[in-house]
Amino acid sequence: MASAFIFPGQGSQKIGMAMAFMNGYKAGMDTMEEIEDAISFNLSDLIENGTNEELTKTENAQPAIFAVSMMCVKILENEYGYNFKTKAKYFAGHSLGEYSALCAAGVFSLRDAAKLVRFRGELMSKAFPDRSKCAMVALIGIAAEDIEDLISEYQSGENICVIANDNSDSQVVVSGNRQAVFDFIEKAKQATQLTRAIELNTSGPFHSPLMAKAAIEFDKELASGFVPNDFKVPVVMNVSAQPLSSKDEVKGYMVRQITSRVRWRETMKLMTSDPEITKIVEMAPGRVLSNMLKRSNPEANTLSLETVSQIEEFIKSEEEN
Repeated sequence: MASAFIFPGQGSQKIGMAMAFMNGYKAGMDTMEEIEDAISFNLSDLIENGTNEELTKTENAQPAIFAVSMMCVKILENEYGYNFKTKAKYFAGHSLGEYSALCAAGVFSLRDAAKLVRFRGELMSKAFPDRSKCAMVALIGIAAEDIEDLISEYQSGENICVIANDNSDSQVVVSGNRQAVFDFIEKAKQATQLTRAIELNTSGPFHSPLMAKAAIEFDKELASGFVPNDFKVPVVMNVSAQPLSSKDEVKGYMVRQITSRVRWRETMKLMTSDPEITKIVEMAPGRVLSNMLKRSNPEANTLSLETVSQIEEFIKSEEEN
Protein backbone atom coordinates (compact mmCIF):
# COMPACT_ATOMS: atom_id res chain seq x y z
CA MET A 1 0.00 0.00 0.00
CA ALA A 2 1.16 3.53 -0.75
CA SER A 3 0.16 7.17 -0.56
CA ALA A 4 -0.11 9.92 -3.13
CA PHE A 5 0.96 13.45 -2.22
CA ILE A 6 -0.59 16.52 -3.83
CA PHE A 7 0.61 20.12 -3.72
CA PRO A 8 -1.62 23.22 -3.92
CA GLY A 9 -1.35 26.09 -6.36
CA GLN A 10 -2.09 29.79 -6.32
CA GLY A 11 -5.14 30.64 -4.23
CA SER A 12 -4.09 28.61 -1.18
CA GLN A 13 -1.99 31.43 0.29
CA LYS A 14 -2.91 33.14 3.55
CA ILE A 15 -1.14 35.41 6.01
CA GLY A 16 0.66 33.44 8.72
CA MET A 17 0.65 30.15 6.82
CA ALA A 18 4.34 29.34 7.45
CA MET A 19 4.70 30.34 11.08
CA ALA A 20 3.85 27.02 12.76
CA PHE A 21 6.41 25.18 10.62
CA MET A 22 9.10 27.81 11.19
CA ASN A 23 8.55 28.04 14.94
CA GLY A 24 8.07 24.32 15.51
CA TYR A 25 10.83 22.76 13.45
CA LYS A 26 14.45 23.51 12.61
CA ALA A 27 13.92 21.90 9.20
CA GLY A 28 11.14 24.40 8.54
CA MET A 29 13.31 27.38 9.39
CA ASP A 30 16.27 26.02 7.40
CA THR A 31 14.10 25.43 4.34
CA MET A 32 12.66 28.93 4.42
CA GLU A 33 16.11 30.47 4.84
CA GLU A 34 17.50 28.52 1.88
CA ILE A 35 14.62 29.59 -0.35
CA GLU A 36 14.89 33.22 0.74
CA ASP A 37 18.63 33.18 0.02
CA ALA A 38 18.04 31.63 -3.42
CA ILE A 39 15.55 34.28 -4.54
CA SER A 40 16.92 37.23 -2.49
CA PHE A 41 13.51 37.99 -1.04
CA ASN A 42 12.20 38.02 2.55
CA LEU A 43 9.26 35.65 2.15
CA SER A 44 8.85 34.96 5.86
CA ASP A 45 8.30 38.64 6.64
CA LEU A 46 5.73 38.93 3.86
CA ILE A 47 3.90 35.82 5.09
CA GLU A 48 3.91 36.91 8.73
CA ASN A 49 3.56 40.70 8.49
CA GLY A 50 2.42 41.48 4.96
CA THR A 51 -1.04 42.27 3.64
CA ASN A 52 -3.36 39.91 1.81
CA GLU A 53 -3.17 42.21 -1.19
CA GLU A 54 0.61 41.95 -1.33
CA LEU A 55 0.70 38.21 -0.69
CA THR A 56 -1.91 37.56 -3.38
CA LYS A 57 0.24 39.09 -6.12
CA THR A 58 1.31 36.29 -8.46
CA GLU A 59 5.03 37.04 -8.13
CA ASN A 60 4.70 36.72 -4.31
CA ALA A 61 2.02 34.08 -3.88
CA GLN A 62 3.77 31.47 -5.99
CA PRO A 63 7.12 31.38 -4.15
CA ALA A 64 5.33 31.72 -0.80
CA ILE A 65 3.11 28.70 -1.41
CA PHE A 66 6.07 26.74 -2.79
CA ALA A 67 8.07 27.57 0.35
CA VAL A 68 5.37 26.33 2.73
CA SER A 69 4.87 23.12 0.75
CA MET A 70 8.59 22.41 0.75
CA MET A 71 8.84 23.16 4.47
CA CYS A 72 6.26 20.44 4.99
CA VAL A 73 8.26 18.01 2.83
CA LYS A 74 11.55 18.74 4.58
CA ILE A 75 9.99 18.48 8.04
CA LEU A 76 8.69 15.00 7.24
CA GLU A 77 12.04 13.95 5.80
CA ASN A 78 14.47 15.57 8.22
CA GLU A 79 12.56 15.66 11.50
CA TYR A 80 10.73 12.34 11.25
CA GLY A 81 12.82 10.33 8.78
CA TYR A 82 9.88 9.87 6.41
CA ASN A 83 11.01 8.19 3.18
CA PHE A 84 8.91 9.40 0.26
CA LYS A 85 10.82 7.17 -2.15
CA THR A 86 9.51 4.01 -0.50
CA LYS A 87 6.11 5.25 0.72
CA ALA A 88 4.83 7.51 -2.08
CA LYS A 89 3.56 6.12 -5.36
CA TYR A 90 2.94 9.49 -6.98
CA PHE A 91 3.36 13.21 -6.49
CA ALA A 92 1.23 15.77 -8.29
CA GLY A 93 0.70 19.51 -8.01
CA HIS A 94 -2.00 21.87 -9.23
CA SER A 95 -0.38 24.39 -11.63
CA LEU A 96 2.26 26.07 -9.44
CA GLY A 97 2.10 23.02 -7.18
CA GLU A 98 3.70 20.95 -9.91
CA TYR A 99 6.98 22.70 -9.08
CA SER A 100 6.65 21.64 -5.45
CA ALA A 101 5.97 18.09 -6.64
CA LEU A 102 9.02 18.09 -8.92
CA CYS A 103 11.22 19.46 -6.15
CA ALA A 104 9.90 16.91 -3.65
CA ALA A 105 10.64 14.21 -6.24
CA GLY A 106 14.26 15.40 -6.40
CA VAL A 107 14.07 16.56 -10.03
CA PHE A 108 15.28 20.05 -9.09
CA SER A 109 17.18 21.15 -6.02
CA LEU A 110 15.41 23.39 -3.52
CA ARG A 111 17.44 26.39 -4.66
CA ASP A 112 16.88 25.81 -8.37
CA ALA A 113 13.17 25.12 -7.92
CA ALA A 114 12.79 28.30 -5.85
CA LYS A 115 14.48 30.36 -8.57
CA LEU A 116 12.25 28.84 -11.25
CA VAL A 117 9.10 29.48 -9.21
CA ARG A 118 10.07 33.09 -8.56
CA PHE A 119 10.92 33.66 -12.23
CA ARG A 120 7.69 31.98 -13.35
CA GLY A 121 5.62 34.12 -11.00
CA GLU A 122 7.23 37.34 -12.20
CA LEU A 123 6.89 36.26 -15.82
CA MET A 124 3.22 35.37 -15.49
CA SER A 125 2.49 38.59 -13.63
CA LYS A 126 3.96 40.70 -16.44
CA ALA A 127 2.87 38.60 -19.41
CA PHE A 128 -0.44 40.37 -19.99
CA PRO A 129 0.02 44.08 -19.09
CA ASP A 130 -3.61 45.13 -19.67
CA ARG A 131 -5.40 42.95 -17.14
CA SER A 132 -8.73 44.61 -17.94
CA LYS A 133 -8.72 42.75 -21.25
CA CYS A 134 -8.37 39.25 -19.84
CA ALA A 135 -10.22 37.05 -17.35
CA MET A 136 -10.23 33.71 -15.58
CA VAL A 137 -13.59 32.46 -14.33
CA ALA A 138 -14.52 29.36 -12.32
CA LEU A 139 -17.67 27.69 -13.60
CA ILE A 140 -19.59 25.69 -11.01
CA GLY A 141 -22.02 22.87 -11.74
CA ILE A 142 -20.60 21.63 -15.03
CA ALA A 143 -17.86 19.34 -16.30
CA ALA A 144 -15.34 19.95 -19.07
CA GLU A 145 -17.18 17.59 -21.38
CA ASP A 146 -20.31 19.74 -21.09
CA ILE A 147 -18.60 22.68 -22.78
CA GLU A 148 -15.96 21.19 -25.08
CA ASP A 149 -17.99 21.72 -28.26
CA LEU A 150 -19.21 25.19 -27.29
CA ILE A 151 -15.79 26.50 -26.28
CA SER A 152 -14.19 25.23 -29.49
CA GLU A 153 -15.73 28.29 -31.22
CA TYR A 154 -13.39 30.58 -29.21
CA GLN A 155 -9.97 29.69 -30.50
CA SER A 156 -8.52 32.51 -32.60
CA GLY A 157 -7.31 36.09 -32.51
CA GLU A 158 -9.04 38.23 -29.90
CA ASN A 159 -11.67 35.52 -29.51
CA ILE A 160 -9.75 33.25 -27.14
CA CYS A 161 -11.52 31.32 -24.37
CA VAL A 162 -10.22 27.93 -23.30
CA ILE A 163 -10.55 25.49 -20.44
CA ALA A 164 -7.61 26.38 -18.19
CA ASN A 165 -8.31 24.03 -15.27
CA ASP A 166 -10.39 20.86 -15.53
CA ASN A 167 -10.73 20.55 -11.77
CA SER A 168 -13.59 18.12 -11.17
CA ASP A 169 -16.89 16.83 -12.52
CA SER A 170 -18.55 20.01 -11.28
CA GLN A 171 -15.89 22.71 -11.67
CA VAL A 172 -13.87 24.04 -14.58
CA VAL A 173 -11.97 27.30 -14.98
CA VAL A 174 -11.97 29.14 -18.30
CA SER A 175 -9.36 31.67 -19.36
CA GLY A 176 -8.83 34.11 -22.21
CA ASN A 177 -9.76 37.50 -23.64
CA ARG A 178 -12.26 39.11 -21.31
CA GLN A 179 -14.97 39.75 -23.89
CA ALA A 180 -14.69 36.22 -25.27
CA VAL A 181 -14.79 34.67 -21.79
CA PHE A 182 -17.98 36.43 -20.77
CA ASP A 183 -19.60 35.92 -24.16
CA PHE A 184 -18.90 32.22 -23.80
CA ILE A 185 -20.31 32.18 -20.27
CA GLU A 186 -23.59 33.70 -21.44
CA LYS A 187 -23.92 30.98 -24.06
CA ALA A 188 -22.96 28.29 -21.53
CA LYS A 189 -25.75 29.45 -19.21
CA GLN A 190 -28.25 28.72 -21.97
CA ALA A 191 -26.76 25.40 -23.06
CA THR A 192 -25.64 23.73 -19.82
CA GLN A 193 -26.45 23.27 -16.13
CA LEU A 194 -24.02 26.05 -15.16
CA THR A 195 -25.06 27.30 -11.71
CA ARG A 196 -22.39 29.89 -10.83
CA ALA A 197 -19.59 31.81 -12.52
CA ILE A 198 -16.93 33.25 -10.19
CA GLU A 199 -14.25 35.56 -11.58
CA LEU A 200 -10.82 34.80 -10.12
CA ASN A 201 -8.34 37.40 -8.93
CA THR A 202 -5.43 36.63 -11.24
CA SER A 203 -2.87 38.75 -13.05
CA GLY A 204 -3.33 37.14 -16.44
CA PRO A 205 -5.13 34.54 -18.59
CA PHE A 206 -3.13 31.61 -17.22
CA HIS A 207 -3.07 28.23 -18.98
CA SER A 208 -4.23 29.70 -22.27
CA PRO A 209 -2.58 30.44 -25.65
CA LEU A 210 -2.39 34.08 -24.57
CA MET A 211 0.55 33.07 -22.34
CA ALA A 212 2.66 31.98 -25.31
CA LYS A 213 5.25 34.75 -24.90
CA ALA A 214 5.69 33.80 -21.26
CA ALA A 215 6.21 30.17 -22.26
CA ILE A 216 8.94 31.20 -24.71
CA GLU A 217 10.75 33.24 -22.05
CA PHE A 218 10.42 30.45 -19.52
CA ASP A 219 11.85 27.96 -22.01
CA LYS A 220 14.89 30.21 -22.42
CA GLU A 221 15.31 30.40 -18.64
CA LEU A 222 15.10 26.62 -18.27
CA ALA A 223 17.76 26.21 -20.94
CA SER A 224 20.12 28.63 -19.21
CA GLY A 225 21.56 26.09 -16.79
CA PHE A 226 18.80 24.26 -14.93
CA VAL A 227 19.66 20.56 -15.14
CA PRO A 228 17.02 18.02 -14.03
CA ASN A 229 17.94 15.09 -11.80
CA ASP A 230 16.48 11.59 -11.78
CA PHE A 231 12.97 11.21 -10.33
CA LYS A 232 12.80 9.62 -6.86
CA VAL A 233 9.02 9.36 -7.23
CA PRO A 234 6.98 9.70 -10.47
CA VAL A 235 5.08 12.98 -10.87
CA VAL A 236 1.67 13.03 -12.52
CA MET A 237 1.99 16.00 -14.85
CA ASN A 238 -0.71 18.62 -15.42
CA VAL A 239 -0.44 18.52 -19.21
CA SER A 240 -0.93 14.78 -19.60
CA ALA A 241 -2.50 13.56 -16.32
CA GLN A 242 0.00 10.71 -16.58
CA PRO A 243 3.01 9.87 -14.38
CA LEU A 244 6.38 11.02 -15.64
CA SER A 245 9.73 9.67 -14.50
CA SER A 246 12.00 10.75 -17.36
CA LYS A 247 14.22 13.70 -16.55
CA ASP A 248 14.85 14.17 -20.28
CA GLU A 249 11.20 15.07 -20.89
CA VAL A 250 10.40 17.21 -17.86
CA LYS A 251 11.44 20.61 -19.25
CA GLY A 252 9.11 20.23 -22.21
CA TYR A 253 6.19 19.50 -19.91
CA MET A 254 7.01 22.50 -17.72
CA VAL A 255 7.00 24.86 -20.72
CA ARG A 256 3.78 23.43 -22.15
CA GLN A 257 2.03 23.74 -18.80
CA ILE A 258 2.08 27.55 -19.02
CA THR A 259 -0.27 27.56 -22.02
CA SER A 260 -2.03 24.21 -21.52
CA ARG A 261 -4.96 22.84 -19.56
CA VAL A 262 -4.41 21.61 -16.00
CA ARG A 263 -5.95 18.12 -16.13
CA TRP A 264 -6.62 17.81 -12.42
CA ARG A 265 -9.87 15.82 -12.64
CA GLU A 266 -8.07 13.13 -14.64
CA THR A 267 -5.15 13.20 -12.22
CA MET A 268 -7.46 12.57 -9.28
CA LYS A 269 -9.25 9.82 -11.18
CA LEU A 270 -5.92 8.10 -11.80
CA MET A 271 -5.07 8.23 -8.09
CA THR A 272 -8.46 7.27 -6.66
CA SER A 273 -8.82 4.33 -9.03
CA ASP A 274 -5.40 2.89 -8.13
CA PRO A 275 -5.90 0.05 -5.61
CA GLU A 276 -2.36 0.53 -4.25
CA ILE A 277 -3.07 4.08 -3.09
CA THR A 278 -4.73 4.08 0.33
CA LYS A 279 -4.68 7.83 0.96
CA ILE A 280 -4.14 11.12 -0.82
CA VAL A 281 -2.25 13.65 1.29
CA GLU A 282 -2.35 17.38 0.58
CA MET A 283 0.80 19.17 1.63
CA ALA A 284 0.43 22.65 3.13
CA PRO A 285 -0.88 25.26 2.82
CA GLY A 286 -4.64 24.84 2.97
CA ARG A 287 -7.22 22.23 2.05
CA VAL A 288 -8.34 23.48 -1.36
CA LEU A 289 -7.41 20.29 -3.22
CA SER A 290 -8.62 17.93 -0.48
CA ASN A 291 -11.98 19.68 -0.24
CA MET A 292 -12.41 19.68 -4.01
CA LEU A 293 -11.69 15.96 -4.18
CA LYS A 294 -14.07 15.21 -1.31
CA ARG A 295 -16.90 17.08 -3.01
CA SER A 296 -16.57 15.00 -6.15
CA ASN A 297 -15.55 11.74 -4.44
CA PRO A 298 -16.85 11.63 -0.82
CA GLU A 299 -15.33 8.20 -0.22
CA ALA A 300 -11.78 9.27 -1.08
CA ASN A 301 -9.39 8.96 1.86
CA THR A 302 -7.85 12.43 2.01
CA LEU A 303 -6.02 14.45 4.63
CA SER A 304 -4.06 17.67 4.73
CA LEU A 305 -0.85 18.54 6.55
CA GLU A 306 -0.96 22.24 7.40
CA THR A 307 -0.36 22.21 11.17
CA VAL A 308 2.16 20.66 13.53
CA SER A 309 -0.50 18.45 15.10
CA GLN A 310 -1.62 17.16 11.70
CA ILE A 311 1.95 16.22 10.81
CA GLU A 312 2.36 14.43 14.14
CA GLU A 313 -0.91 12.54 13.68
CA PHE A 314 0.11 11.55 10.15
CA ILE A 315 3.47 10.20 11.31
CA LYS A 316 1.79 8.29 14.14
CA SER A 317 -0.68 6.66 11.75
CA GLU A 318 2.15 5.73 9.38
CA GLU A 319 4.07 4.06 12.22
CA GLU A 320 1.00 2.06 13.25
CA ASN A 321 0.43 0.68 9.76
